[in-house]
Amino acid sequence: MARLSLLSLALVVHAAGSPALQSPDPVVATTERFELRSDPRTALHHFLIDWASADAGQWPPYALQIAEREGWRSVIGADEQETWSTAVEAYATTVDRSLLFDEGLLATRAWAAGAGPRAEIPAADQPLADALEAARPIYERYWWPAHDQHNRAWIESVAGRLAALEGEMIRRFEAAYGGTWPGEPIPVDVMVYANDVGAYSTAGRLTISSVPLGNQMPHAIEMVFHESSHTDPMEQPLRAAVQRAFQAAGVPEPERFWHDVIFYTSGEITRLVLAAHGEPGYEHYGALGVYVRGERWATELPAFEQHWRPFLESRSNDDAARRAALEALAGALRPRNGLRR
Repeated sequence: MARLSLLSLALVVHAAGSPALQSPDPVVATTERFELRSDPRTALHHFLIDWASADAGQWPPYALQIAEREGWRSVIGADEQETWSTAVEAYATTVDRSLLFDEGLLATRAWAAGAGPRAEIPAADQPLADALEAARPIYERYWWPAHDQHNRAWIESVAGRLAALEGEMIRRFEAAYGGTWPGEPIPVDVMVYANDVGAYSTAGRLTISSVPLGNQMPHAIEMVFHESSHTDPMEQPLRAAVQRAFQAAGVPEPERFWHDVIFYTSGEITRLVLAAHGEPGYEHYGALGVYVRGERWATELPAFEQHWRPFLESRSNDDAARRAALEALAGALRPRNGLRR
């Protein structure tokens, strides 16, 4: 299925002024380890958060811009405009709140995805659920058909390769982090608008935008595993191991260095596995921009290549080998002249 542009999304939306459609099963595809979903309630929750942020002038220029905000009053019915405006205004309370840590937003997101009861949403955030339910028929009538089509095209492009690669990828990630992959399939909520960087994970669920170029195949495989790395049984052992390595090396641990380990590891394991399956030449997602932004990567990337890459290539699940690689990595990042970044 061809990848739709935002312009073609808008064209499809404008032609969709028909009664709200019955949403198909949100579970579009499953593999042994993932459940790939396209769900209107979860998508609408994020769509309203992002729309409200854009209205408040707090949607960053590097993020996927909310194309539907342009001329939206000429798209939806006059009798529906007040309902939509009221929903966006209700979601203005989410501006500057964390999708990762805010308990009210976490509870609302869980409810929207059918993973938690509405009763667990704090009283102060119950208006969000009311707004979502009121706006949902409008969203499903005018914008969801095109969004869902885009999500399903993305899932179609990813699911087969994910199923073929996930076993080897998971073994390598467990060995890299000293962690254990979650026992149940990880839900992956696919939507046009996610957060400002196009993907995040929380409470054992992944949220991925189907639009950004960096989220398309084959980088989509890396993105899925990067976000999966943030599940507790994978991230927590890695963070502890990184902390111990810097302590053993007598080197101060840079802020959020463990996340840079996830960035590099996700890209390198994806490269190694794709090459093993006859697809050489993969470039890390970080090479699209992350590795060239920020002074720290000029120092970190050579250190990863010298000390962490050989460990990943070895596929070793030996604690001593992992510890030695991390300690060597920490030593290579020893501050010089008191400067780190």
